[in-house]
Amino acid sequence: MKNFFKNALKVSIASLVISIILYVVIIGVFLLSAVTAGLIQITVSILILSTIVGFIYAFFIKGKQKFIFLSLHFVSICVISFGVYLSIALRDFAP
Repeated sequence: MKNFFKNALKVSIASLVISIILYVVIIGVFLLSAVTAGLIQITVSILILSTIVGFIYAFFIKGKQKFIFLSLHFVSICVISFGVYLSIALRDFAP
């Protein structure tokens, strides 16, 4: 485990994979209409933490891959922020 956190590229890739899995879980929960507040809160919390850790580790990647991983993590952070904004903005319109 100690060697895993020393390699920034591996941490960044693992963070992206975790983020994609959590996005699929969130979309699946909404599509199945099995919306439970606890599951969504835990999933979004892990998603935010994973994305931020991956974004920070992406700064330590050497080479041309640095820009790609920084861009992907930044897009993920923007998607999370927009989703939270929408959920707060549309809270009063839900039946």
